[in-house]
Amino acid sequence: MKKKSLLQELITLGLTLMVISVVIGGLVAFIYETTKEQIAMNNAVNADDLAVIMPGTETIEDFAGEFEANEVITEMYRAKSGDEVIGHVYKMTVNGYKPGLTILAGIDKDGNLVAAKVTQSSETPGLGALVAEEAFISQFTGKTTAADFQVVKGTAASENEIVAVSGATISSNAVASAINEAVKFHKQNILGEEVVEEKAPEATIETLLLTGDEMVEIEGEYQTFEVKTAGEVTGYIVITSHAGYYQDMPMTIAVGFDNATKKISNIVVLEQNETKGLGDVIEQEGFQQLFQGKDAQELTVEIYSGASESSKGAFKAVNQAILYYNDVLMQGGN
Repeated sequence: MKKKSLLQELITLGLTLMVISVVIGGLVAFIYETTKEQIAMNNAVNADDLAVIMPGTETIEDFAGEFEANEVITEMYRAKSGDEVIGHVYKMTVNGYKPGLTILAGIDKDGNLVAAKVTQSSETPGLGALVAEEAFISQFTGKTTAADFQVVKGTAASENEIVAVSGATISSNAVASAINEAVKFHKQNILGEEVVEEKAPEATIETLLLTGDEMVEIEGEYQTFEVKTAGEVTGYIVITSHAGYYQDMPMTIAVGFDNATKKISNIVVLEQNETKGLGDVIEQEGFQQLFQGKDAQELTVEIYSGASESSKGAFKAVNQAILYYNDVLMQGGN
C-alpha cells in the first residue's frame, strides 16, 4: 500500500479539523439560538430575584428601547407567564451614601408595587447596607402606588410612609426615591396616566408662618416682601440663593422674619436641583425646623441627614438673608 505523502496527510488533517470546527460552531449557534431568551433573562434578572419581585414569571422581555433613556431606570422588562404580561420589572441604579445602589421593583398589571429588592450595594456595613435587609425592604411589599413613598423616622403613620433604617436616612431615601421614579415612569408610559407634579412651594405669609394680612414687594438687593398687619410692617420675607452640591444650579430659599421677636419664623425651599433622595431632604419639614424660632443672627451650619453640601448651601442662603435683614431692612433701608 502506497504511503501518503506528508503534504497529503497535512491536507487531510486540515480538512478534518475544518469539518469538526464547522460542526461545533453550528452546534454552538443552534444552542445559543434556542436558549438566548433564557440566557438574556438570567443575565438581566435571575430567577431568585423574580420570585420575590414578580412571582409567576416564566420569561421577561426587554422593552427599554421603546423609550428614551432614563437617568435612574437602567433596565425595563415585561414579565410574562406564557403569552400573558403579568407585570413589569424595573432596575434602578442611584447614589446612596455611596454610588452604585441598585434596586429592582416589580409592578403588577394594576400599577401596584408587588415588591422591591436591593441587588447591589456599597453602603456602609451595619448602617446603609441594612436597606437590603428584609426589615426595611419588605415595607414596600404589596403597597399601593397612589402616593409617593415618603421615608420617615420612628413609626409609619400612613400607607405610603416607609420607616428609615436607623442612622441611614440617606440610603433609605435613595431606595424610596428610586422606586418612586419607577412608579412615576410606569404610570405615565404603561398605564397612560397623567402624573401631576407636586406644586412648588410658594413664599406666602402662611408658608413662612407669619402673621399679617398683606405682602408688599419692595426694591432691594434681594427679592423682599414687607409683611403688613393693618398697614403696619410686622415682618419681612427675604429670598436668597446659594449653590448646594451643584455649583451651577443654586437653590433658592425664602426666609421669614418676625419684627416683634427678631426671630426667624420659617424657611421655605422654593427651588432646588439637589440629588434625589439625598440633597433634596432640605425640602423636608425636619430641615425647616432647624431654623424656626431661631434668633435672626448668623447661624452655625448644621448638617441634616448626611446631606452635607446641600445643608451648607441652604445655611449660607439663610445667613445672607439674616445679614440683609439686620443691616438693611431693620436699619430702615431698602
